Amino acid sequence: MARRVREYSYEELLDRAYSKLPSKPVDGETFEPPKAEVMIVGGKTIILNFAKIADILNRDPKILQRYYMKELGAPAFLGESGQLIIQGRFGPHIINRLLEMFVKKYVICPTCGSRFTVLKKVGKVFILKCQACGAETTLEAF
Repeated sequence: MARRVREYSYEELLDRAYSKLPSKPVDGETFEPPKAEVMIVGGKTIILNFAKIADILNRDPKILQRYYMKELGAPAFLGESGQLIIQGRFGPHIINRLLEMFVKKYVICPTCGSRFTVLKKVGKVFILKCQACGAETTLEAF
């Protein structure tokens, strides 16, 4: 027996496709990256609100720490109260500029612009998975 195939209109197919997409979290405002509170003591730079920044960005503090270490070419370690202590003197404008670059590359989805992403390390690359649109982007690891 021959099976009859139903003809769908363009609108029906479009509605069906939209219903299959993951729902996008509603965020009424644009995302403003946090600003680092920087203090220079002797030959060290301390980011006082480092743990809060990592929490807002939904990133492991170790990943953000490694990013700063690579970009600044300086050793760094996490303090007891969640601050990042970097060996060397770096002004707040440098620290905040690097933070903006990190957010643009490793937090914001390049497809839809959402900040609701997850960063996973797979082998020698990072995968940026967007929870709003479902896109996956491969990024170089640092």
